[in-house]
Amino acid sequence: MGFFNRLFQGRYGPDKFSLALLWAGVILSLVNGFFMGIPVVYRILRVLVLALYIFGIFRMFSRNFAARHRELAWYNGLVGQIKGLWRRVRYGSRNVVNLNAERKKYKYLICPQCRQKLRVPKGKGNLRVTCSKCGCKFNAKS
Repeated sequence: MGFFNRLFQGRYGPDKFSLALLWAGVILSLVNGFFMGIPVVYRILRVLVLALYIFGIFRMFSRNFAARHRELAWYNGLVGQIKGLWRRVRYGSRNVVNLNAERKKYKYLICPQCRQKLRVPKGKGNLRVTCSKCGCKFNAKS
């Protein structure tokens, strides 16, 4: 344990982007096995896998925190854009509940007996809530 603490002392260490680079290298290595019969593609993918590994490890051992933080912010922005695109493709124009608007109107509770999530309107004072799953009755402040 002490060795690894000293190894990363003063260094950036692993983050989501570094781990994504290393996992991309692992996945690309597995995909590369299917291209052994095509030498040019095989060599290009091998170089790309090696570059992913080297850059991922370089980021972990780097001492330039500002540059690594900028790269991580770029990666998080890219992942956010991909998630947004996926959400638009998945849900399309369907009416999807806006959770932020829902939280302004309702308070979410958890049944003390069965742990079911329950929703009550906000601003109604003390309420007697009945769980729809188990029938447990309890008092809650909205």
